[in-house]
Amino acid sequence: MIDFMDVLRERGRGALDKKMGIEIIEASPDRLVGTMPVEGNTQPLGLLHGGANVVLAESLGSVGTQLHAGPSPDCWC
Repeated sequence: MIDFMDVLRERGRGALDKKMGIEIIEASPDRLVGTMPVEGNTQPLGLLHGGANVVLAESLGSVGTQLHAGPSPDCWC
């Protein structure tokens, strides 16, 4: 059985994920859970920036797609 969290640790995090504080806390082809802090990702009024939501969604969507596709030379690099 594949430990998908190990796969993600080996792959590493992208620069933007690090900058935004995105952490994946659960990963499988069927379920992906991630968190991102509001602090540091706000608009001038102190609310979560809408663009930060998009970064979180795109990052998790990309990882989830990779996990769902399964291991192949094109996907796990």
